[in-house]
Amino acid sequence: MKAIVLIARGLQAGVLGCYGNWWTITPTLDTLAAEGVVFDWHFADNADPAGARRAWRTGRYHFPPEGQAAHAETQADLLAVLRQQKIYTCLILDDSHPSSSAFAIGWDKVEHVSAAEGETPLDAVLEAVGAALERLEGQDDWLLWIELATLLPPWNVPAEFQAAYFRKESDEEEPDEPEGSEEIEANESLTPLTAVPTGPIDPHDDSLYLSLQASYAAAVSYVDAGIGQLLQALGGLEGGEEILLIITTDTGQNLGEHGLVGAYRPWLHDELIHLPLVLRLPGAAEAGRRVAALTQAVDLAPTLADWFKTALPDAHGHSLLPLVRGEVESIRPYACVGLQIGEAVEYALRTPEWAFLLPLPSPTSSAPKEGEGEAGIERAPQLYVKPDDRWEVNNVLQHHLELAEQLERTLRDFVATPR
Repeated sequence: MKAIVLIARGLQAGVLGCYGNWWTITPTLDTLAAEGVVFDWHFADNADPAGARRAWRTGRYHFPPEGQAAHAETQADLLAVLRQQKIYTCLILDDSHPSSSAFAIGWDKVEHVSAAEGETPLDAVLEAVGAALERLEGQDDWLLWIELATLLPPWNVPAEFQAAYFRKESDEEEPDEPEGSEEIEANESLTPLTAVPTGPIDPHDDSLYLSLQASYAAAVSYVDAGIGQLLQALGGLEGGEEILLIITTDTGQNLGEHGLVGAYRPWLHDELIHLPLVLRLPGAAEAGRRVAALTQAVDLAPTLADWFKTALPDAHGHSLLPLVRGEVESIRPYACVGLQIGEAVEYALRTPEWAFLLPLPSPTSSAPKEGEGEAGIERAPQLYVKPDDRWEVNNVLQHHLELAEQLERTLRDFVATPR
């Protein structure tokens, strides 16, 4: 058995065509979605990069505050189980944005990839992946895990990928405007961004918001092209048709949707916690299936263990393969998420119909800093109708107080249980 896990760090689900986006150019990921199985409602559990990696290794929830989960490091994890089955494991990391050092422990081979002078980090990683595939060609039973960091700012995107989203003055008189040119017209006066400040932004600054969105979209298109190179390499690989390919991310990103950029406050809105997940089975089996069940990052480790014909002891997550094959319709009634940034902690509970956000009172609450606007206001619980209010604009909690109380009790009980 063979598997490749590709982590495109910081990839928002909402930017992809298979999740409803119509203007970002991602032909490779669109093709993969058509050939694979798309999970419509996949969520983080601890919505930060380190939290994602703990979930991927253990298949267990680790809700904040972090001290409550320290004992979990001694529990069985995915790599220990695969080693017992003599599964070879290789990890390739993009060192332009280092991730948790603990995640790199226990692999048979770890490659930290740094770009040489005149080379982009994405090209360097793809070169390392190509070399790894050559070494693995003809071998049985291996897991190749690849992490790309190109989507994390600062965005250094070649000009040819920016051209689709930013137009120069000399381009203004070009004929044959494409369908949907209203979006392109809106971008004519924008400038591509590289450095992105972390923190609150003026919610009325449409130019900054559109620049953020377009700059990020260009980076996504660049990564999409890189994934296309990987697929070409797989197509020419002996035994390449036998590989399970999984594409997902650790977290989304705040890009101004709720007045924030980056990891500034633990606001668990859709752009941060709703994660893309696409599985392509060997031979494109089950191609075109869409899974509406609620799934989470803790499910990835049990899924890989299942793929390699073993089990992960004490995992909270579930194998996704029964969902992929259509054998079951659901594996959990709700998904719970947590995040801590500094002293601030927020939890969220998602059901097919509702998104409930529960900020915990800050131990050192203070008045908003000058210029922070809404981003400096102490948060109150929030409730949104799903899937209608995709970007969580209309808080309807005051109209459903009894339901909100019920969801809060469920959320608090669930968060306390893994501890």
